[in-house]
Amino acid sequence: MGRIRLGVAGVQTDFGADEHRNLGRAIDTIHAAKGLNVDLLMFAENFPGPFTDLNRYDVHGPISDAARECGVSVAYGTSIAMPNHPDSYNIATVVVDGDGKTRGTYLRTHPEGPYIYRDGPQWNFDYVAADQFPIIDMDWGKLAVSICSEVYLPEIARMYAIKGAEVCLFPSGLLIDELGYTDNWHTLVRARAIENLMYTATTVNLMDPSVAAQFAPTEVVLPQHTSGLTAGIALIASPERVLAQSREPGILTAELDLDRLRWLRATKEELIVPAPYRTIPGHLKWRRPDLYRVIADEV
Repeated sequence: MGRIRLGVAGVQTDFGADEHRNLGRAIDTIHAAKGLNVDLLMFAENFPGPFTDLNRYDVHGPISDAARECGVSVAYGTSIAMPNHPDSYNIATVVVDGDGKTRGTYLRTHPEGPYIYRDGPQWNFDYVAADQFPIIDMDWGKLAVSICSEVYLPEIARMYAIKGAEVCLFPSGLLIDELGYTDNWHTLVRARAIENLMYTATTVNLMDPSVAAQFAPTEVVLPQHTSGLTAGIALIASPERVLAQSREPGILTAELDLDRLRWLRATKEELIVPAPYRTIPGHLKWRRPDLYRVIADEV
């Protein structure tokens, strides 16, 4: 398959006693993605949940069933209990295919913890970091996931690119606007696409503005729109340009031309007028790993 349609979901997220409602919204969104001919649908970090250690509910079974019914692959967020760490959890993105089969799971690796997930109004569990970077084989190519603020760590996406990943998803959590991060966030998501010759995408949980406003510094001007929710940050990028972006709820879609990506990776840059590309192709072959020891050795 040389082309796929990626869908990036911006969905209302409830917390606390109402968080179980997120699962129904996830199922509805998968059905909506079918109508948009989406091949792969991504949800935000930890969506549809659970977000706490006390209010546990099954999301894998219902989402797998919906994926199979609709023929849509889904990358959804959840929290998963960590073996050998009693009462501890990790933030995960699980990928199921259009047959409802689990293709792979990424468990958040950075930072080591405890980070933000304990005793907050949204999340509440003991977080333990994982240490694996799986490449998820799909029928159309190779998929990778890096969660939320891991977008600030270029090593993760570069490792994935070296291992052959062609698409890297960056499901993000919340408060990106409120903390004043959005411009940098979009820049970093684009940078990961450009520097690794891969497709990248991000999205965020949407919520009632009253939940988020308490975190916003006075100097941050928040986007205004009519949805009644916080603004999204949905973006899909190729190595050459932004394919689509939106702040509204719903499913943002873009066609990913995997043949074009593979050509960019295989092609040597030449000074051709007019240029047949809008980025420098083939630059992954420039790498000189013998010079990079400082990355691993320095703390």
